[in-house]
Amino acid sequence: MTDEQFNAAMIRLRDKDKQALKEIYEAYLSFIFHVVLDIVKNRETAEDIASEFFIKLWERAGQYKEGSGHRGYLATIARNMAIDHIRKYKHEELASGTADEDAPPDDIGTAASKDLTPEEQTVSDLSVEQALARLKPIYRQIVTMKVLGDLTFKEIAEALQMPMGTVTWNYQDAIKQLRRFGYE
Repeated sequence: MTDEQFNAAMIRLRDKDKQALKEIYEAYLSFIFHVVLDIVKNRETAEDIASEFFIKLWERAGQYKEGSGHRGYLATIARNMAIDHIRKYKHEELASGTADEDAPPDDIGTAASKDLTPEEQTVSDLSVEQALARLKPIYRQIVTMKVLGDLTFKEIAEALQMPMGTVTWNYQDAIKQLRRFGYE
C-alpha cells in the first residue's frame, strides 16, 4: 500500500468506513504481527496485540497526520503497544510474585537457541526463523521493520526512537551475522 493509498484509507477510516479498516488490516497484519512478536516473544500474545492494534487504529484514525510515513507510524503504535504489554505484564508478575509460561524470556537472545538440537545449531542448517532468533532483539526488530515492513532507515529510527546512524549500524551488523548463518 502506498502512502497515498494509506492516506485515502485513513480518511475513509475517520468516517468509520469498515472497508478501509479491512484494506489496512489485509495489507499490514503480517507486518504488525512480526513487529509485536519481535518484542513480546509469544505468538498468542502477539496475535492478541495485533488484533488490539487494529481496534486502536480504528479509534485513533482522526489523529493520523498525512505525510508522516505511514509504515513508521504503524510500527511505532505496534511497538508501543507491545512495550506497554510487557510493562503491564512485568508489573502484574511482580505484584503476584509468580511467573507465567507466556512471559517473555529474560535472555531473549538465547531463548530460541536453547530449543535447538546439536544438529540444528550448526550454522549452515539454521532455518531463517532460527537464524533471526539468534540475533539480538534490537537487530531482529530492525531487520523485520526493514525487510518485512519495507521501512526506510529514517522511519525505523523514528519508530525505535534512536539515531539513524545507530539503526544503520545495527542493520549492517545483523546482516553480517545472518550471512555467517548462511543467508544472503
